[in-house]
Amino acid sequence: MISKRIRAVSFFAVCLLPVLMMSAHGQAARPGDGQPPYETDLLRLVSIIGSLEFLHPLCKRQPRGVWKAQMAGLLDAEEPVPARRARMMASYNKAFALLEQLYRTCTPAAELITQRYESEAIELTRLMATTYRPAQSIAPEAAAVINEPVAAPEPAAAPEPAAAPEPAPAHVD
Repeated sequence: MISKRIRAVSFFAVCLLPVLMMSAHGQAARPGDGQPPYETDLLRLVSIIGSLEFLHPLCKRQPRGVWKAQMAGLLDAEEPVPARRARMMASYNKAFALLEQLYRTCTPAAELITQRYESEAIELTRLMATTYRPAQSIAPEAAAVINEPVAAPEPAAAPEPAAAPEPAPAHVD
């Protein structure tokens, strides 16, 4: 199940998103901001890619550098202006650095976050692919993956309740 999810996320990042981004250059941007209409979703996806670049090696799912290469491919396909490229890289780096501060080993929480980010990345990619790319121009193999249901992440075990702290001794003057 994990390898199928990784393959699906990788497929989207490598194959579908660069094509989507190249075709979406012609889409009308929101008035006045100069950004493509998918910018918010793209920045969220970039953040998830940064998170997966940290989490996958930590949890021994993929070696370091796999998601960094996906990010480089996305930047090459998108060809952002310098300010937009800086925003995209900042989103990627911020997500990576945040998780780097929080996790030193792969914990059940890190596994759960990884599963949720993988699912969210697939859903965001599907949303962008169906919203900003005409259905007839999507390759049949990509359409099959877009329409494939995403399994919900397995629920994590509930944490043990913390013991109540002992009352502090009363202060006497």
